[in-house]
Amino acid sequence: MINAILKGIMSMIVGLVSVILAPIDAIITTALPGLDSAFTAIGNMFKIASNYIGFAVSMTGLSNETLSLIVLFYTFKLTVPLMISSVKSAIKWYDKIKP
Repeated sequence: MINAILKGIMSMIVGLVSVILAPIDAIITTALPGLDSAFTAIGNMFKIASNYIGFAVSMTGLSNETLSLIVLFYTFKLTVPLMISSVKSAIKWYDKIKP
């Protein structure tokens, strides 16, 4: 009996929330473009950027070895702090759950 009453109350709440949010949902679907067009725009941006990356790299006059070292340096510089932060978080998490 109580279970049926609770189910009825929950279904009424869900129905009211959907009625209240229906106009907001309609505004969002009409005002914002579709997700497929957003992904298409991002893909087009990467295509345009990739067309000019080779030209920009060749205009710097740097050798392949120098460019390789620059990429390796920034990869190391950006991943090591992330790795250290992850290890610290894991240690804190382990300290919190151990008895």
